Amino acid sequence: MEKIYEDLSSIEAKINKLNDFISLSLKRDKISNELKRLLQQANKVSSLMSHGHKVMQKELNNVQADCDDAMKRMRDHQTEMMDFIIEEKKRQLQKDSDTDIRKLKSHRLNVRKGKPLRDRDSDIDGATNSDIKLLGSSLLRLQLNQGTPKIRICDYKESPLVKRKLNNAAIQFSDFDVKITKQQFQSIPKYMLGRETFADINNFLEHVIIKCFNEKYELLPRPRNVVLRNINDLELWKTYNDQETLVPGGYKFITSVDIARKLEKSILDRKTLNRITILRHVGILQEYRVNQLICYIWVAHSRFNTDV
Repeated sequence: MEKIYEDLSSIEAKINKLNDFISLSLKRDKISNELKRLLQQANKVSSLMSHGHKVMQKELNNVQADCDDAMKRMRDHQTEMMDFIIEEKKRQLQKDSDTDIRKLKSHRLNVRKGKPLRDRDSDIDGATNSDIKLLGSSLLRLQLNQGTPKIRICDYKESPLVKRKLNNAAIQFSDFDVKITKQQFQSIPKYMLGRETFADINNFLEHVIIKCFNEKYELLPRPRNVVLRNINDLELWKTYNDQETLVPGGYKFITSVDIARKLEKSILDRKTLNRITILRHVGILQEYRVNQLICYIWVAHSRFNTDV
């Protein structure tokens, strides 16, 4: 009897499954259409999401590019403003220095006319202690204002400073007062420029090349008896005087040896030579060879005739 009940239960379960199968079979077409519609909608949503992602990425790139460009322009404007402020400060300091030099010349003219002066000092070519104090005060004021005195080499040669050793004031000459402009920097070919920046080239020009010129032409006009006080200065003074006839036309120049000495190197490395090439490209230096010696002529304010 129990076996009969089990068989009946089994048959009933099979009948229920058949009913479910028949019911699903009857709805198969409808379910299939619904699944196809859902699949199409899913593909459409996926396509829209992909397009939206691309549009968003493009807008982000545009915003980033605009931001980078705005930051670059801001930095350029800041640099130009700082350069302008510095140049204005230098002009004011130079104006004050020129005023002091005019006072000095007027003072010395009075001395030549025979006006009495209590502080006359005849040891320095007619210059007085007040002359030296006047120039010294000018140098000191410029230093305190974080400026550096700039005078012309021709004025320096005729001044009492050429016969005195200035321990606390390094003279700079307006003859070499040059900086590379943005336009000049942008004209330099990329293969020549490499990874050098605008600041790198100007720093090399100011702290190496111009310093070499200033140091040479501060020492060169000095009398021998003034230079004798320092044995190193004396050797350089002799070398500079021996080299004066190497370049015709009275052009101001330094040698590769001067630059190597300034950099505390035995020879110039490739990086330094490339920077010199850049300065030649922008028209500040010109190379001139005499036998085995390489001279670099200052041509920023003139043109050197290689045919001379």
